[in-house]
Amino acid sequence: MIQITERIQADHTILTVSGRFDIRARQPFQAGIEHAKRSNPRQVTLNLTEVSYINSVGIGLLLLAHKNLEEANIRFSLEISEGYVAQILAVTHVDDIIPIVVLKTKPASSPPAEPSPSTISLSSPPDLDSPEMVELLLPFLECLEKKDFDLPPLSEVARKVLALTTDSNATMEQLTALIEPDPILTAKIFKLTNSAAYGTHREIESLTQAIAWLGLNTVAGIAFALAIQDGVFNDRGYEKEVRALWAHAIATGFYAKTLADMIEKNQDSAFLCGLLHSIGKFFVVHTVNLSHSSSTPPLPWSTMLTLIEQSYVEVGRQLAEAWNFPPAVKEAINIHQHYSYHLATHPSNGAALTCLAKHLATYHLDSLAITEPMLRALPVTVSLRLPPDGLNRILATKSVIQAQVDSLLL
Repeated sequence: MIQITERIQADHTILTVSGRFDIRARQPFQAGIEHAKRSNPRQVTLNLTEVSYINSVGIGLLLLAHKNLEEANIRFSLEISEGYVAQILAVTHVDDIIPIVVLKTKPASSPPAEPSPSTISLSSPPDLDSPEMVELLLPFLECLEKKDFDLPPLSEVARKVLALTTDSNATMEQLTALIEPDPILTAKIFKLTNSAAYGTHREIESLTQAIAWLGLNTVAGIAFALAIQDGVFNDRGYEKEVRALWAHAIATGFYAKTLADMIEKNQDSAFLCGLLHSIGKFFVVHTVNLSHSSSTPPLPWSTMLTLIEQSYVEVGRQLAEAWNFPPAVKEAINIHQHYSYHLATHPSNGAALTCLAKHLATYHLDSLAITEPMLRALPVTVSLRLPPDGLNRILATKSVIQAQVDSLLL
């Protein structure tokens, strides 16, 4: 977590920052800059000698601060020490824009790993902390600050189905009436319900039966996911990659539902949390496509992935607010990562379930990205207090989960 202290010397304000300078630093850093401006200084200096980590989001925040202060006719400079942060700033040529002074102090350490079991890395670090990445990321940061993303409109069916998930008085009849006019959606629901994955011993003959079997909110979540897979987001040039993102999201939803059943939590809520936890990823792709000319080649997927990882949580949080997701889902989107799930307060435990479910989905789809011993060592695995053979039983459902994923991918 970032910490900021302020010291004023005449008309010069010095802000000393310590901790990690990444997406989680955005709000406190912006607040610190705004507070510094109130004393109307001639110069603001940012001391980064105690910063242990900075990435392209942090670089973007520095450039935004420079722009903000320049518009107020306030000079902005940086103080750093030799070491990791100095190397990143040199590589990204920040000194071409912001004056930098190198202090003869103890250098900041190399970036520490995110809190994880036995220092296991659970995801690949950003691979393009460069001026080009900063140029791509800066508009995202500005949009986050202004909350002026161009949100794609939901279809009437998606909007009404989503509304049912927040209505405690919603009925199967209401959901049936929404879904029945859509033959493709109805067929998908029947296919999922009648699949061997659900172990039904008789044919489900009506949509009402299907909803009763799966659960109202699960069916509503499935209907919503299918609706927004079908053209809500612009995935031009990344169709294969975006389909893989959907496979991961769907697998996360079903693993979360299975986990919830095991520890006696609400399965419908867990499914929605898992399914929608990464909704921001699709909107990042959508936004890049809107701002990128169709006549030029698409960005490399590695670059897109870096943008996604840096911003999808905050983007997803804003989408969840704009589309009025259920409270449990909003919380899971915001703090489902392995370093923040423990901050959740919603009784559904959706953030923790989503945290473990997304790692299970990763293992399911790419066992080289995370291994079974790593899964067992995760703090969230321990904190959920699964039965002694719980993880074995979950891993044994792989073919079931795959059948469910296949039934819902467009």
